[in-house]
Parts: sequence; structure tokens; C-alpha cells
Amino acid sequence: MTAFALGIDALFDDPNMGEDALWRAGGAAPGLPVRLLRLSPEAIVGLGDSRFDLNAMLISVRLSEVPEPAPNDQVDLLDEEGGITQTVVVTGLAKIDPRRLVRTCEVSPLSPDEDAP
Repeated sequence: MTAFALGIDALFDDPNMGEDALWRAGGAAPGLPVRLLRLSPEAIVGLGDSRFDLNAMLISVRLSEVPEPAPNDQVDLLDEEGGITQTVVVTGLAKIDPRRLVRTCEVSPLSPDEDAP
């Protein structure tokens, strides 16, 4: 294992940074337990004299845990007791880091009616 991989693992395993989640490929049960980093970048975009506040939710996942994340995968974000706090769906794949250790994915909250079979 390289020093970079050890550093990435330390970040994901840090209780102040990483979060427990269940990754469900294509939304299928039961799900794979993973650690992820939640990112919520915010940008103010200007168009003429108008300003728009764009919110996005991104998550980063180790490729050692989820080798092929894909759009429509669902992720159950868990609290400290293991209960589901929110379910999000992968809407887009962003970048892979240069060392191919982490994939950043764009996600959006899954509305309750989308979760029905």
C-alpha cells in the first residue's frame, strides 16, 4: 500500500470527516457498507446583473470499496447508530483522483415516491 493510499484511508476512517453509508448498486438491496466523504460546494454564479446561488451535493468514495460507481446507484447515509438519515441517488460521475483511489460523484436526495418499487 502506498503512502497516498494510507493517507486516503486515514481521511475516510477519521470519524470527523468520513461517514458510514450503504452503497446500493442500481438501487438493489441489501447494500455494501462503505465510508464516504460528503462535500457540499456552493458557488455564486453571475449572469449579467443577476446572481444565482448554486448548491450541489457531492460524495467521494474509495474505489477500493466501490470499484465502479454508476448513475442511479443509491446511497443510504447512516447515523452513528446505523439508522438511515437520508437516501441519495448518484446523478453524475465527476472526477477520479490522479492516483485512481477516489471517485467523486454528484448526488441528489431521493424523494420518497422515487423509492417505491
